[in-house]
Amino acid sequence: MPSTAGRMEEATMIFCTGCGERNDDGTQYCINCGSRLPLPQPQNPVAVPSAVPMPGVRSIVDVSDPADDTTRDGKASVPSMPDVQEAGRGRTIMLLTVAAVAVIFGAVLFTLAATVFSARHAVNEYMAVLADGDFDQANGMAMPDVKDDARALLVSQVASNVNNRITDVQVSAARKDDSTGRYEADVTYSAGGVRRTGRVAVVPDGRRLLLFRSWRVVSPLTVTLKIAVPKTMSNVSVNGVDIDLSKASTAKDNAATPSDADPNVDYGEMAQYSVPAYPAVYHVDIADSAYVTSDEATIADPSRTVYLIPKASDKLKKAILDKVRQRVDECTSSNALAVSGCGFSNGDFTGSSTAYTGITRTVSGTPELADVDIMTGTFTTATIRTTITYQRRDYADRPWENGSSTDSGTLRGTFSLENENLTVTIPNDDSADGE
Repeated sequence: MPSTAGRMEEATMIFCTGCGERNDDGTQYCINCGSRLPLPQPQNPVAVPSAVPMPGVRSIVDVSDPADDTTRDGKASVPSMPDVQEAGRGRTIMLLTVAAVAVIFGAVLFTLAATVFSARHAVNEYMAVLADGDFDQANGMAMPDVKDDARALLVSQVASNVNNRITDVQVSAARKDDSTGRYEADVTYSAGGVRRTGRVAVVPDGRRLLLFRSWRVVSPLTVTLKIAVPKTMSNVSVNGVDIDLSKASTAKDNAATPSDADPNVDYGEMAQYSVPAYPAVYHVDIADSAYVTSDEATIADPSRTVYLIPKASDKLKKAILDKVRQRVDECTSSNALAVSGCGFSNGDFTGSSTAYTGITRTVSGTPELADVDIMTGTFTTATIRTTITYQRRDYADRPWENGSSTDSGTLRGTFSLENENLTVTIPNDDSADGE
């Protein structure tokens, strides 16, 4: 028969109602199957024999309904206080974690909307394209509202030299214009050491990533170059790009006399053209020409007009002189009493009763130019001196007598250049001066 000590030791063991495994007193979960163990029952001081379940065998009394976790007396099993506190603490931590993630996510969305996807950032992106000299891309973002021919300078080629591009760009916060729905930002930048300002407007244009606004530039940043040239010319070169001012301009006006006027220049013979362009530094001179040259002018401040004062090249002077020599040859080869347009060599053959024959004309020296005016497209020769020999008689029955005289004068004409096509004209009239 088991001893009292043996019965006491057995009484300190707890049997699992799920699998019948014995567990030490104080254990909450079965070491075999993990089921919750029943609460220990108070022990009688006197040992009472009782039926002991065999391992792996469950009696109806020992097995509780797993669906409603109740004790044998029918009362619900109540979790211990540490379990309740642990569960509450877990829920609190979870709620705090979710709230923190939501706050962080909201802050990220707000920051992105106020920076990367803001109206100001859209203007910044546009200005960065201009600062990179990518004018072709700028056209794709917002094409200036001018005729096609007036877009001659709205090309990346004019900004191929990095030294001509704008620098130190700054963009203000964008302000909404409630009347138009546009967001406008002031921009400042440097071009050729000159600080300049402008304004760019954008409008909402759909969504990006479903959450953020997309923006579209509606007022591209352009400037107007003011270039004055002689009225007889229109072809110039701007940062290496040849343009025809008569086509590339949006306006043509009479040029005003500058404050630092050259007394030898007739500014009244100049026209001022307005040409649209993107902000940059522009170097302007007469288009590459074999006939005309000029000093280069730089535009850093578009508010100021640049004046291109052309100079005749040696080739232009030679071409004009060739035309003059052709006229002189025509005049001197004639044996007529007078030739229209040859006032320097006609002489004075007057007298109704005098007859002349054997007239010859010889020019002394080589004709030279006294003035070539690019502004007006006119030229004047130096004085041309002519010796005239002839025979004369006053009456038909008298013998011929040798005679000679002299004449002199200048030739005047005009010239024009269009796409390097030179036209020189000497009127066939009495505009040639005779002395």
